[in-house]
Amino acid sequence: MVKQGPPPHDYVTCRHCRKDYRAITVLHLRRIHGYEGDHPVLDYKRRFRLKTAMCSESRQKIGEAKEVFWARQGRHWVRRKVIAEIRRLHRAGESLRGKSVPIRLYMAARRHFGTWEEAVKRAGLDYEDVTGVRRWNREKVIEEIRELADRGVSLSATDVQRRFPCLFTAAVKRFPYSWSKALRAAGLDPAAHKMPRGRWDATAAGDWVRRRVAQGRPILARNAPRDLQEYARNRLGKSWTDFVESLGIPYPGIKKRRDWTESKVLAEIRRWKEGGHTLRQAEVKRHYQALLHQARKFFGSWDGTLAVADI
Repeated sequence: MVKQGPPPHDYVTCRHCRKDYRAITVLHLRRIHGYEGDHPVLDYKRRFRLKTAMCSESRQKIGEAKEVFWARQGRHWVRRKVIAEIRRLHRAGESLRGKSVPIRLYMAARRHFGTWEEAVKRAGLDYEDVTGVRRWNREKVIEEIRELADRGVSLSATDVQRRFPCLFTAAVKRFPYSWSKALRAAGLDPAAHKMPRGRWDATAAGDWVRRRVAQGRPILARNAPRDLQEYARNRLGKSWTDFVESLGIPYPGIKKRRDWTESKVLAEIRRWKEGGHTLRQAEVKRHYQALLHQARKFFGSWDGTLAVADI
């Protein structure tokens, strides 16, 4: 009697030795083909881009065995029970992302409905609303960009990529391959939303000055980094002196101004004292050199100026 082989399509062929088996097993891969990793079957499937390494009949038997096992545990999943459990999780405020739900529910949903998304939809729920997973198209990208613009959110490519990575990825995919193209499609000028190059912004520049003052270090123009001075001049439209004083810090150097008078010097000394500052010459020289210079110019000495000011 001739021994019959397995029925058509009820086997898988090893991609290495071209022999037919019910399944490509760990033992086969290790002994015959020298696989050494912890997961030879996964490595085999990944190498040949295969979804399975087992024949359809074997997969069916394993599926049936699982059904029997869960039935004995009182956890047998039918379509109605899958839908009911999804709705229960939703009412309880639980996440319905595929990675967050119990694995048994997730696998049962895929077995009965093909995908987790389809199971959620069969439960009468909007997949995007309940999972937060958006299915982006060009219109949704444009809508989201305009919403962020209305809220005053920075739309520079760097900020969006950092804070809204899903939007950025969808935008450069739907408008290949440029964030600027997505901005133009939303009716916005990309040039107006570019992040200025360099290490300085208003916060960093102000922090540099305040930190130097707190450390008792000079903040004269000659002590400031060149690119910081350029930032103040080109981006803020202020001279270094004006920038420092815009922070509420009197510029300690000689300011390039022609409006000093005797009365203004005396008034500035009184204002400086009312602000809680010491009038010792060394301290004034450190923190407000321009005032000291003008006092000597008009009154000959700092002490003479204080006498005239009746201080």
